[in-house]
Amino acid sequence: MVDVYVSDHNKNFREILTGYDPNSFIETWVENEQYQVDFVLHKLEANSFEFDLVDYESSLFLEGQEFIVKKVVLSANGSIVSKNVNAQHISLTMQDGYQYNTKTGTLSVMDCLKHIFSGELGDMGFVYDFVDKNKIVEKVEQENFGNANYLQLVQEVLNDYKLVMLVDNKHLTFIPREDYGQTTENEIRYQYNTDEVSFDIDTMSLKTEIRGFGKKKEDDTYYFSPRTYRSSEYLRWGRRIQAPIEDDRYTVAGNMDRRLVLELQDYPATSGNITLRLPYKCGKGDFVRFIYEPLGLDYDIQIVGYKRYPFSSIIPPEIILSNNKRSIMSIMAQLARTINKKGVK
Repeated sequence: MVDVYVSDHNKNFREILTGYDPNSFIETWVENEQYQVDFVLHKLEANSFEFDLVDYESSLFLEGQEFIVKKVVLSANGSIVSKNVNAQHISLTMQDGYQYNTKTGTLSVMDCLKHIFSGELGDMGFVYDFVDKNKIVEKVEQENFGNANYLQLVQEVLNDYKLVMLVDNKHLTFIPREDYGQTTENEIRYQYNTDEVSFDIDTMSLKTEIRGFGKKKEDDTYYFSPRTYRSSEYLRWGRRIQAPIEDDRYTVAGNMDRRLVLELQDYPATSGNITLRLPYKCGKGDFVRFIYEPLGLDYDIQIVGYKRYPFSSIIPPEIILSNNKRSIMSIMAQLARTINKKGVK
């Protein structure tokens, strides 16, 4: 059994946490959006010191990851005193730093990251790498990049350069979305390891062709001719044109080509929640084969979030799957809100 540790804000004490309800302990992760733990802690005669340590800005350590307590609700029912606790992953503390200065020009990912973490509070102890093994991410024209907190600016980088951020405490690794996630042999099959399925399947957004327009020069000509990408799914579904991308940050055709491939929704957009009834190791970003006979579904979908109960033997994990390329951020934000509503009461 993995232990949870608690430490005060100044790291003077570090103790094994006991007295929490194992069925209330939830770890929630949503890609590029959310990473937190929630639980109910009961005050016992044997854990009074640890109980008091769990307070605002104290630290919890789960499987090597540090979470900072941000919300504590103290309650009493007769002689039973409890705390409802919410703790956010330490990587989200970057929101406390602010970069007042702005930068304009054709910037690489590392240019942006160096600018972010040279802000008012320095790097705050964060270290970061950018791993682009296939050299597919090019520079992007930025205008007035800055004047926001570190977390907001990192989100801009993730969106502008189509990246995923992997976190290991304060070590941040940025990778292209194309390189993210492992294709696994795992199957999620209806009535085998799941029987609660809530899915949104949309063919209205199914398209096979998209065009992109970049920046114009002063003489009203483009830096590069408009680019058109047509998917191989054209042979199956015919010509279906997605709304064009018009973005004057692009001065390099290769950048636009990559974005067109990433954003064209050339298969039915599918997203939803699955409650598993068998143990399942939720790998961040894994591609799993989803088979759901009642709807005739059989294809790979990526895990973009999960809610798991690491100390419960009776509550199965819930995983969030999506292959919706066009609105992945809005889907994950909505799913994050849904998870929050289902949190510890």
